[in-house]
Amino acid sequence: MEGSGENWPHYQTDINANLEKAINYMSYLEGRVRELEKQNKTSAAETSGGYNNNNYDDGASSSCCETGGGGEWYEASLPEVKARVSENEVLIIIHCEKQKGIMHKIMSQLEALNLSVISSSVLPFGKFTLDITIVAQMGEEFNLTVSGIVKSLRRAISK
Repeated sequence: MEGSGENWPHYQTDINANLEKAINYMSYLEGRVRELEKQNKTSAAETSGGYNNNNYDDGASSSCCETGGGGEWYEASLPEVKARVSENEVLIIIHCEKQKGIMHKIMSQLEALNLSVISSSVLPFGKFTLDITIVAQMGEEFNLTVSGIVKSLRRAISK
């Protein structure tokens, strides 16, 4: 047992070094969490009006209401345009009335806004409306807010 007393200072040094490493790592992780939370808040703010898990609402989109009997949905005010930004891409969701040349209007407006379409889909919704989903990439000269994109597209579609 006499030999075990000689190792005590060395053992204590190892524990102290490990605790110091653990404390430094915890400090690093706390800083990283703050950084990611800040980045997440910034990303949510870019959605113009916040983001919740069920809605890409930017405050400029219209609402819908359910009306009697047949279970059909009637839009209070079309077009409904929603957008969300992630890094240099924009997700755009449009619910609008069917009309001749609607996709040409939308694509022309996106080009004018310096947005390049990566993918798009158009689905009929009922007899008189369309659901359009577009993912677009921001060009170098793009300088609008999400709200600006929504307003610009709503004007273009309503013409």
